[in-house]
Amino acid sequence: MSYFDINRSGELAIFIRVVELGNFSAVARACDMTPSAVSKLISRLEKRLGVRLLNRSTRQFQLTSEGCQFYEQGLQILNDLDELEQSVTSNHIPQGRIRIHTSFSYWTYFLLPCITLFNERYPQIELEAHLSDEVINLVEQRIDVAIRTGPLKSSNLVARSLGSTTKHYVCSSEYIARYGCPQHPHELQQHQLLDVSYQRQNKTWLFKKADQEINLTPSRVLKVNQGEAILQLALTGAGIAQLNEFQIQRAVQQKQLVKILEDWNINVSEEFHAVWIGHDKYVPRRVRAFLDFLVEHATINSLLSGA
Repeated sequence: MSYFDINRSGELAIFIRVVELGNFSAVARACDMTPSAVSKLISRLEKRLGVRLLNRSTRQFQLTSEGCQFYEQGLQILNDLDELEQSVTSNHIPQGRIRIHTSFSYWTYFLLPCITLFNERYPQIELEAHLSDEVINLVEQRIDVAIRTGPLKSSNLVARSLGSTTKHYVCSSEYIARYGCPQHPHELQQHQLLDVSYQRQNKTWLFKKADQEINLTPSRVLKVNQGEAILQLALTGAGIAQLNEFQIQRAVQQKQLVKILEDWNINVSEEFHAVWIGHDKYVPRRVRAFLDFLVEHATINSLLSGA
């Protein structure tokens, strides 16, 4: 009989692997069990708890609300066990793998310049970075920490602020020479615009001026699924883009890009957060080390202030 079959922490570990890997067969291969044994273990766990954790179908399953709660708190329990073992065997040195998800922009401007320092400071932590600009499900993708931009939806995620940046509307001087410079947000409908193709919470372009506010739904839009690609398109004169200050700072200084509609750009900013599943008081040592490092070396404000 497998170790996982005869102890509650083992059952919990199997359940968490089922959630993370997505099917019984994958868990069976990873844990040297049969799919039938995994299924029976989950059924036995549900019977003991008196609740259904998974809604099963032929090819997939979905977590119930009780299953989500059991997964999140169970994951914390296993992390606490890891922390306990590390505290008596490793002199409290953070160690283990951290799976992170971030945009190409945050990786390029903030993490990449200091990643070597992190590796030197924490040689026993292994970082695994997943880069994309889309919002992903941390549970499904088994992500420990994700960097999110924009307003945070109410969820079970814990967040730590990494600062904010002003957003600007920019284009190249070559674009202005060919097509002119819009003087009012509504004139943008006659211009070629550049925007992201993935789903995001704010679908409109926001403009503010004194007590006026305009939410513009862009038309004539060239869309790509990566923010840095939008920057490159703007630099080539392909259109007008909405980009963060840290992305355009150098290009504006070198007169490669021009800020437009600045009198309509009052208090238009974007927040950055590091988010994770769990509770702020009970974070694995390796994850807390990474979060503290971000606050120390990779905040938005530190780059913009030249720190």
